[in-house]
Amino acid sequence: MSDKTNDEKLRILQERLAQIKGKQDTASAKRKAQEEVIEVEPVKNKISQKEKSSILFKWLIYIVIIIWIVYGAFYSYNNIDFNALKSDKTDTTKIDEINEVKKPLKYNLDLTGNNIAIVNSFEDESSAKAMVNNLSVKGFKCDYFFLPNKSNSTEEVYKIFIGPYESLEEVNQWKENVNGEVEILNL
Repeated sequence: MSDKTNDEKLRILQERLAQIKGKQDTASAKRKAQEEVIEVEPVKNKISQKEKSSILFKWLIYIVIIIWIVYGAFYSYNNIDFNALKSDKTDTTKIDEINEVKKPLKYNLDLTGNNIAIVNSFEDESSAKAMVNNLSVKGFKCDYFFLPNKSNSTEEVYKIFIGPYESLEEVNQWKENVNGEVEILNL
């Protein structure tokens, strides 16, 4: 082998190992420094870009929602008939009241006589028949009719009348024997 002693060989070997280790430490320190610089800068930029896009996206959603609400309100205001949303009962009663005021009730009854007295009205025919039977038993000349069939009214009721009688005095005499309000019609 060589003329050098073991101590010298050991010393040279240690120096070489120290040099190699120093080079490796320096190279790894440079790599770490570069990685830290490279990693730190892009991470900061990515976070801020993500935050910016997130904030922008949220604002965009808010604006779209506000525009949608405003458009819906505008569309509703222009296209919905709010008067039609009211209850049908109140509207029909108001219309019926207006119709009654506008046009007088005209009857087209085919009876022999000049006067009748309407004594009551019912919504169902069986009640009207029952009252006609009761009045007939008491001696009244009476009958009933369905109002829309015998007049210009659209009210669906059955009217019970006594008569017909030739004179108004005769109607007044018979109406005193009937309880309740009586409407006298001249035919």
